[in-house]
Amino acid sequence: MRKLRTQSFLNAPEEFEKQFQERKGKRDAMDVLRWEQLFRYYKGGALIDLGCLDSLIPIWAKQKYPKDEIWALDQSEKIIRELQEAMPSINYTVGDVCNTTFPDNYFDYVVAGEVIEHLERPKDFIKEAFRILKRDGIFALTTPKEETEVGEVDHLRHLWSFSKRDIKELVEPYVSKVKVGEIPSWLRRRIKYAHPYIICYAWKK
Repeated sequence: MRKLRTQSFLNAPEEFEKQFQERKGKRDAMDVLRWEQLFRYYKGGALIDLGCLDSLIPIWAKQKYPKDEIWALDQSEKIIRELQEAMPSINYTVGDVCNTTFPDNYFDYVVAGEVIEHLERPKDFIKEAFRILKRDGIFALTTPKEETEVGEVDHLRHLWSFSKRDIKELVEPYVSKVKVGEIPSWLRRRIKYAHPYIICYAWKK
C-alpha cells in the first residue's frame, strides 16, 4: 500500500457532515453499485456497516431480515442522529472504526465500503474488523484500486492507495478463505464510471 498524503481536516466529522447533506436524495451511482457488491453474501445474522455515512446496506439488511440485529457506525454525531430518527429499527451508533466498543466475535457480517483509504492506520482497522467478526463470518470491503496521485478519486480525502495484493496481505492473517477481485468493468461502464474498484470478501478463520 502506498501513502498518498498525511491526515487532514478533510477526514474530520464536519467534512463528512457536509458531504452527507450534499448527497441527500441524489446518491452516486457508483456508491449504489459498490453497496450491491458488498451486500452480495449477506444471508442474515448480525451485521454492521463500519463508516456508514448514507449507506443503504443497513436498510436493505433490515428489510430482508427484519428480526436480525443491524448496526451502522459513523464518527459524526449529527449524521448518526439524523439516520437514527429516520430508521429507528436500525442501531445507528457513533464510534471509531479502529476502536469500537463491541465484544469479540459479535457480528456475522462486517461491511466497510470506501473506508480504509481514509484512515491513518489501515492495519488497526483490519484488526478491529476481524476482532468483532464471528468465526466463519464474512468481512466485505471495497476501495479504489491503485490511485496514482492524491485527488484522483474523492477529491483530497484519501490517504492511501491499495492494490489487490495489498488488500489480500492485510486480511490473510485472519482468514480461512479470501476472494479479492474488482467490481466488473462492464458494470462501471454502464454507469459511466472509469476508475477500477477492489472488492474483497474474507471469511474469518
